[in-house]
Amino acid sequence: MVRVGIAVEQGEGLDAITASRFGRAPAFVIVDISESGEVRHIKTIRNNALTYGGGVGVRVTKMLAEEGCEVVAGPAFGPNASAMLSTLGIRPVIIPPGMRVRDAIKLILDQLAGRAPPMGPYGPPPRHRHRHGQQVF
Repeated sequence: MVRVGIAVEQGEGLDAITASRFGRAPAFVIVDISESGEVRHIKTIRNNALTYGGGVGVRVTKMLAEEGCEVVAGPAFGPNASAMLSTLGIRPVIIPPGMRVRDAIKLILDQLAGRAPPMGPYGPPPRHRHRHGQQVF
């Protein structure tokens, strides 16, 4: 079983829409997923760090750690949030904004299992467009 915290912009549960930012996402959907990929438990929590001026990513990361999240998903992670995730042993997974949580879960599981390339903050990595041995200018 793995517990995942997903940054969401609006809605609740599996139909919530993924957020365009991590630290300042209005809410997080916390999902327990079995080894077979089944959703076992789901809840939505509000981001209580929204009103802070700075250090929001670190505060959110600590909040998700207190919720028992082993993986967090968002569109990008700032340097301070990334450092805190590393310190706490939480794995960050990049997902695009604007998708339903139910679809994001499949993408997250595929990335964790190595069946999908890791996403960059602007989508999947670019395809390799040159032949080896050729110079690229």
